Amino acid sequence: MSHGWASVETFLRFELRRAALWLPVGLGLGIWLYFALPAEPADWALWLPVLPAGLLLIPLVWRRMPGRALGLGALALTLGFALALGAAMRADGPRLGAPVTGTVEGRVIALDRAGSGAPRVLLERVSLFGYRSFRVPTRVRVALLDTAPAEAPRPGDWVHVYATLFPPSAPVEPGAFDFARRAYFEGIGATGFARSPAMRLPARESVGARAEPLVSSFDHLRLRFARARNALSDGIRAALPGAAGAFAAAIITGDRAGIEEADAEALRISSLAHLLAISGLHMGMLTGLVFTVVRAGLALVGPVALHLPVKKLAAGAALLAGLAYLALSGGTVATQRAFVMVAVALVAVMLDRPAITLRALALAATIVLALDPAALFDAGFQMSFAATTALVAVYEALRLRRQRRADAAPDADGTADVPRTRLLPRKLGALGGALWTGLGALLLTSVVAGAATAPFSGVHFNRVAPWGLVANLAAVPVMGAWIAPMAVLAGLAAPFGLAAPMLGLMGLGIDWVLGVAHWVAALPGADAGVPAAPRWLLGAVALGGLWAAIWRGPWRALGVAAALIALTAARAEPPPRPVLIIAEEGRLLGVLGPEGRALDRALGQGFAAETWLRRDGERPGQEVAAARPGFGLPGEDRTLEAALGHGWALQVLRGRGVTPDRLAEACISGRVLVAPRHEARPEGPCVFIGRHELAAGAVGLWITPAGPRIESSAPTGTRRWHRGWPGHGRVGGG
Repeated sequence: MSHGWASVETFLRFELRRAALWLPVGLGLGIWLYFALPAEPADWALWLPVLPAGLLLIPLVWRRMPGRALGLGALALTLGFALALGAAMRADGPRLGAPVTGTVEGRVIALDRAGSGAPRVLLERVSLFGYRSFRVPTRVRVALLDTAPAEAPRPGDWVHVYATLFPPSAPVEPGAFDFARRAYFEGIGATGFARSPAMRLPARESVGARAEPLVSSFDHLRLRFARARNALSDGIRAALPGAAGAFAAAIITGDRAGIEEADAEALRISSLAHLLAISGLHMGMLTGLVFTVVRAGLALVGPVALHLPVKKLAAGAALLAGLAYLALSGGTVATQRAFVMVAVALVAVMLDRPAITLRALALAATIVLALDPAALFDAGFQMSFAATTALVAVYEALRLRRQRRADAAPDADGTADVPRTRLLPRKLGALGGALWTGLGALLLTSVVAGAATAPFSGVHFNRVAPWGLVANLAAVPVMGAWIAPMAVLAGLAAPFGLAAPMLGLMGLGIDWVLGVAHWVAALPGADAGVPAAPRWLLGAVALGGLWAAIWRGPWRALGVAAALIALTAARAEPPPRPVLIIAEEGRLLGVLGPEGRALDRALGQGFAAETWLRRDGERPGQEVAAARPGFGLPGEDRTLEAALGHGWALQVLRGRGVTPDRLAEACISGRVLVAPRHEARPEGPCVFIGRHELAAGAVGLWITPAGPRIESSAPTGTRRWHRGWPGHGRVGGG
């Protein structure tokens, strides 16, 4: 027994040298635990980390490796829980409690594009006429439906608009993405639309506006950057018209407003959409290019190269360039995450430490989670760190393997044998060897990154890209070797009025990337849909992958095996899809039939329809789904009927003239009766879904041998981001 305990302690002592790599994992588990709770914890839970921290001060616990490992793990777990709770408490603020139509006034702090293509503004310092100031949401997002993009207000403008606002919406089906939670942590208390144009107002002179405090210098700087970003986007699109200009504006300033939906969809299908998001790829290309150019330029100056640390100066210049890019691109969550990762690597260079290691990656993940715990559930966070962790771990393993081979098999001259795979490149010469190595590294990078991100893409977007490797091999080198350098040269030439030629050359590379995207998107089977996965899948894959990346030796195989088993189990037996889905307030219905999900209308509620079909694993379009058989023709009282299977049938009564007697007559055994306008349940053995069930969220229905099972996406009001949370100042009514 003592021998076994000693073996465990020896193993832990060896592995605890990499204990720092488990810090973000522990933080992530604590954050996940906070969000997984069914009810909001008490505020005193902020002090949970004190308990394991106190235990670690006990010498008996600290000196023994098992006790130290458990104590550090508990500390990371409770610290992540406390960080998430603290972030939720800071984000607490008033939100809309019911739909409101009225005059909205505020200052524009961001401009983007809604799913319909209309310009969309994010307002702060909001005034909602007819409501007390302390009950008005801090931020409001409004889509300007009848406003052309060129006429949309810009950041810093005060606007006055007549709009219809809604509370942040519940998931469009049970288990789907929770928009209310995202809006809560972004400080957005209402979303809506306006059909009338937004009127610009002089700053600080808006009638009825709340008294505005003195604008801080940071506020001024933020708005100046926002104005500069919009002006730069307009200038890029003017100098480089068409799709290429819209793409260039997206990768330089983060403004995707000009991207046509056909181009965006082709990029998504071909797995090239990551080129549009200002993330690690763009930040790495920019800072790497600046680092290389500055280092090479300083090395050409003899006195500087001999007396100054050229490499560290180049890293500092690249860090400043990355910071400027962060500010210019709007500082989105993905860009912040990319800057943190690049900054950690560059600071490591300045401190004479290895720049790209798992320790640097763990530090970057820890910083991101500490600043924004809710980012743990963001698809961009998961995919970027999954790809980077896999790449660093694979290249680290290959480097150690080469080193072991070199140490174990020296030749007669005391040098390592040249691997057989390098004989051909050596015969081809230095240039051929470099190309061979570069192509091999590009292929390996694309395969590893694609494999690491595929499960996350399948779960979040319900699509996989079978031809994504081909697209990335054809497009990413052009992005790094041509488009990014031309963008930097355009920025350097802009003060002299010479940016247009550089942008024109940049456009040639962009045309190539878009051409690759459309070509790959047209290949057979390019857009392969996958149905919604079990909720446990991503956790199992992530933990298995982290186990494989962090542990050393044969232990890694356990993590790979766990991830593969989870993927196989999820694919072999995916969770059953609801046979019936009803949107909030009964605005849309979808019945799963032999040809797929049939919808009851071809127009309206487009996002809900697209989400339902996507989570079914298909993308036929709403019009095609509405033409499928499944619903009977509506009767005079707008009655819809459909078969649900297992002897159950659906009947929908939408007419205003439906009486209680008509409901009671329809409420028979084996029938699911839906009446969105009626709240009182009729007498009878039917399963009734009425106004009460549909008031605050969507409803999904499964038919099982035991009978129908109903789930709602409506929040229960027990978490801070749910409607009715008592800590919020609710807005609604008069």
